[in-house]
Amino acid sequence: MRPPAILAPLLAVGCGLNTFGVTDGAAQLSTGESPTAPTATGEVETQSTQVGMTDTPSTGAADNCELAPECAAGAVEDGAPCESCGFLRRTCQADCTWTPLACEQDLDSCAYWVLPSGQQAWERAPVDANASFAPQTTVLAAIGLAPQQQIYVLTANSYHVLSTATRTWIAAGPRDSIFPELAGTTLYHANGIPSSPPDTIVGIVAGTDGFSYTFIDPGQMFTFENQVPCCGPSFTGPNAPDPYSVRDGWGQLDDPEGWLPADVQALCNLDQPGQPFGYSVLIGDGFVYPQDVGYCFEFYAPIPFAQFTPFTYPGSPANDLIGGAAVVDGLWIFRGE
Repeated sequence: MRPPAILAPLLAVGCGLNTFGVTDGAAQLSTGESPTAPTATGEVETQSTQVGMTDTPSTGAADNCELAPECAAGAVEDGAPCESCGFLRRTCQADCTWTPLACEQDLDSCAYWVLPSGQQAWERAPVDANASFAPQTTVLAAIGLAPQQQIYVLTANSYHVLSTATRTWIAAGPRDSIFPELAGTTLYHANGIPSSPPDTIVGIVAGTDGFSYTFIDPGQMFTFENQVPCCGPSFTGPNAPDPYSVRDGWGQLDDPEGWLPADVQALCNLDQPGQPFGYSVLIGDGFVYPQDVGYCFEFYAPIPFAQFTPFTYPGSPANDLIGGAAVVDGLWIFRGE
């Protein structure tokens, strides 16, 4: 992909009009007449001659490219990023003039987005063709390991490890090598939340079951804990999403960013007011579904995607491009489809 270019208009080349005339000093030229041979009576006859300018130059494509080019036909220039996965782009037409700037989607411009902790503007990273450990197929889920500053990104057949400290892909391999219990199943979404750091509790929905794991820091591996039919009491109630329509989600202890616009005391019928112990967010199509973690595990009322605080900030990823989500020193979204 070309790096964004500075959009500076080119100065058009001006062109004048050529004039043609006769300059022998004869008075008749002022009236457009020219002399002929004398007649038998000695008089001089005249004949009318058209004197003036040529026609105005053609404005056809070929002529304009010679006379007043703004650019080289076929050239393309990218400007500032726009929307969630595009650039302002203009193209040089056949007559060597620019088209108006328009926002065009460019999927190679957004391998992932990140909203750093405490910030209110998203950053996005383009696809790195030289990153040998980066995903090469559609991202389906992501698992954040906050204590390790790593994110495991999952596709249908592979895993890929991103270091959030360096923003580089550092490892990859077959998905079944770290989650053998998922072999032969369709992956829907995954979630991770720190528990007794540096360990992390992980939940995965795949096939018709829910799977529980713990990432154990000393061994740097996922340990299988449990498998139950999907998706148990945690997906019941009027506010629960369809677990098979969830794109992905993330879990978090406390509510450090203040993104949870709800009252845990009312949701869980607590005797005393309380701060959230933790929460998870599941991203569907058009809505996000916050869920209490620690008291009653009920879902709060769903919130329209574009109204959930982090997705109101400039540069936010589009709902239909979300493939994986994780929180590690900020919120990370990986492009899906």
